[in-house]
Amino acid sequence: MDQEDQYPEDIPMEEVEYDHVTVAPPVESALGKYLREYRLLNSLLISLISVTIFLVVMWGLIIYVAGGGEGSSDFADAGVAPTQQKQKQQKVKLMQRQKKAKPTVKTTFRATTISEIAMPDLNEIDVKELAAVVDVASPETGEVSMNNDAMKSALKGIGLNLPKTMQNRCDPKKRVARLRSGGGKDITETAIIRGLTWLKNTQAADGSWGGDAKSDDGVVKPQDKNAMTAMALLSFLGHCELQDSPAFGPTVHKAINFLTSTPPEKMAGGNQGSYSHPIRTYALCEAYTMTKIKKLELFAKRASEHVVKGQNENGGWAYGYNKGVAAHTDLSVTGWNIQALKAAAYTGISIDGLDEAMDKAVEYTKKCQDAAGKFAYKIGSGGKPSLTGTGVLCLQIWKNAKSQEAQKGLEWIIANQATEWKGVNVYEWYYHAQACFQATGVSGGQKYWRAWNKNFQQIVCSAQASDGHWPHGAHYHGESDVYNTTMTILMLEVYYRYMPTGKTG
Repeated sequence: MDQEDQYPEDIPMEEVEYDHVTVAPPVESALGKYLREYRLLNSLLISLISVTIFLVVMWGLIIYVAGGGEGSSDFADAGVAPTQQKQKQQKVKLMQRQKKAKPTVKTTFRATTISEIAMPDLNEIDVKELAAVVDVASPETGEVSMNNDAMKSALKGIGLNLPKTMQNRCDPKKRVARLRSGGGKDITETAIIRGLTWLKNTQAADGSWGGDAKSDDGVVKPQDKNAMTAMALLSFLGHCELQDSPAFGPTVHKAINFLTSTPPEKMAGGNQGSYSHPIRTYALCEAYTMTKIKKLELFAKRASEHVVKGQNENGGWAYGYNKGVAAHTDLSVTGWNIQALKAAAYTGISIDGLDEAMDKAVEYTKKCQDAAGKFAYKIGSGGKPSLTGTGVLCLQIWKNAKSQEAQKGLEWIIANQATEWKGVNVYEWYYHAQACFQATGVSGGQKYWRAWNKNFQQIVCSAQASDGHWPHGAHYHGESDVYNTTMTILMLEVYYRYMPTGKTG
């Protein structure tokens, strides 16, 4: 079949008529019309809102993680115990306190001194009835009775930023606990506050003490202002009174200004400067350790370096820091220089030659002991009661608390303790009190402190005058109202100023 037959070309179609229908457009709402006409703008708005919500959620997550979920610790604190977090917060408070009320210091200079001693680092301890203390090695250089709410607040957390051996003086609860666990009484803390108040009331306009020092009969006998100011400052620091303390802040501020008004290496001539400079260095170093006042760092470093350079070849220190075998080297001068360098070790400042100087000084000290256990003024001379505590303490604060020399000296001290104030040499008792307390850091050494402390507080506190100062006891050639009062405050603060150590080097 061909194509034409299969698909005929002309097929007749019927014509069909269609009805015409008009369809109306759908009714559009106002919202629909808005969305249709502004669909591009709407898309942009929706995108912006979505991004904003995303950023808010992410920021919240970041804040939450940075805060460890709660509190204010940093990322490193995740999982840290609440006590540790609290300590970090307290440390911040101390740093804020150390930045407050820093003394303004003139760049002109005068002459200086420091006082008191620093004891080796020790793990925090609680000496209930003077139980034995865990042995802890002396550190190498590389390595506050509250009388009002304002003072409690100012001192909160201060101890966390101090060497462990010094922390108890600044934690109010620990200070009271240490006082009582060491056999201290309320009369002791009261006497300390009264003594500090007397010092505050007798401070000169330039921030110093000593210029108008008096004997017991009221006669003015001026003393080295740098030495006396340093010892007064150490008395305040021993009770953790800093430049922002409610009761004594301005007093401390002015004292620091005075001690930094002369070059740190400047010394008075002769034997006076040989005492004045290390005492001043002691105070400068301890003030820097406790306040972190930046200016004090340079003063402490330069003053300490001068002490190291001034050491005699035999290991002691001589008048005028003279050198050679003919120099007048003695244990009294040496004792203050050892205390100064110990305080320097606690600053954390690098002092070239400090460890070596202390090692040599300890060997010199041992050579000053006689057969009875007393320590002598000079090598080869007879031992003196007033220097026995000096020798023992110097050994204790630098690696030799367990040495035979220290033990022999302690035995002599407790066998020859004065029983009434008129027999008390405050220089001697300043050292004896510290030596006996430090002995509690050595196993079996508690007996020395128990024996010493039996009548110690009653004798000292009952001798205090009504205005807060201490009169002279037994005669001593350097005594005055300022000298007696500062030395006595420092011996009474022994319960919490420095923790004991008991490790030989």
